[in-house]
Amino acid sequence: MSRWKPASRARLQAAALDLFLEHGYSNTTTAAIAERAGVTDRTFYRHFTDKSEVLFGDEARIEQLLVAAVEASTAATADALLEALHALARDFQPRRAELVRRATVVASVPDLAERELWKLRTWSQALARTIVERGEDEFTARVQVEVALALFRSAYYRWTQETDPPSLDDLIQHAHAAAGL
Repeated sequence: MSRWKPASRARLQAAALDLFLEHGYSNTTTAAIAERAGVTDRTFYRHFTDKSEVLFGDEARIEQLLVAAVEASTAATADALLEALHALARDFQPRRAELVRRATVVASVPDLAERELWKLRTWSQALARTIVERGEDEFTARVQVEVALALFRSAYYRWTQETDPPSLDDLIQHAHAAAGL
């Protein structure tokens, strides 16, 4: 195996998704992922702490994207959160095929589904802190963030479950309108 093949992280993520879908999450080892990706075990562990990180290793970047969008917005809180969701949708849209596969794996393993909820909780906390820093009281910040994330979860679910859905951005707009906000 060549030690210096480019894009090792992306290849590991693709290999892991393939193997999780082919053999199940529990039946897939980090060694099998590394082998499928054409790298060593050591390379796997340079990129990820364990096999679940293959699915969740991008979360800090996504959280920062959301926070940065709110910080950059001059809109009222609810609109700033909607702008952040649209920024997230633009980031996700080109990766739809990968994210649909990821959603399938996460939904099939209770521990991963729980971790997904934990991820959303960390996004919620970061966004609420950002909203409070903008001058909103903590209760209002938390309520508005939770509403925004509920809109996102509803849109994301539909986007990952349908064969040919509208864009994630359009689904977020639809969820927003359906909520009467």
